[in-house]
Amino acid sequence: MNKQEIIKSLFERHNSFLKYINELSPDEFLFAYQKKWTAGQQVKHIVLCVEVLVQVFNMPKLIIEEKFGLSAKQGCTYEELANKYVQKFTEGGKAPDRFVPQIILISQREGLCKDLAALINKLCAEVENFTEQELDTLRIPHPLLGSLSMREMLYNTIYHVEHHQVKTMLNLKNK
Repeated sequence: MNKQEIIKSLFERHNSFLKYINELSPDEFLFAYQKKWTAGQQVKHIVLCVEVLVQVFNMPKLIIEEKFGLSAKQGCTYEELANKYVQKFTEGGKAPDRFVPQIILISQREGLCKDLAALINKLCAEVENFTEQELDTLRIPHPLLGSLSMREMLYNTIYHVEHHQVKTMLNLKNK
């Protein structure tokens, strides 16, 4: 995907997730099956992850390069990155503690959804400031996948929200 396709996908996938979350009844929003995350916790997790990404994309490019490095190797495609993510979770990977949400109340839904929409807007605005080459060469760390190009991290962000929407849907099938 090129930069514009990434931005479009970020908006589409996150808006789809937010629409789904906003259509849940209060009982559905708060339901957890066998200690799985509630829909509210899924939203908070996505917010926590995107917040960090916005901070990184807002850093000066020279700082990103100095702190995390450059890569000359060809990055993964969207599909390859999604498969790596699934493989890590199949092997028992879990979200680091800083990305594990606390209990979320129904009264927090509106604010969380507004926060996520605003964060995605900020992230997409920051992505516009990078060239296609910079997206491929600047590296940043992912807690489970290791060092990724910025493009790969954006692919992960697109897949990640879809993954958590599916997890929420599967959770609610047990209601």
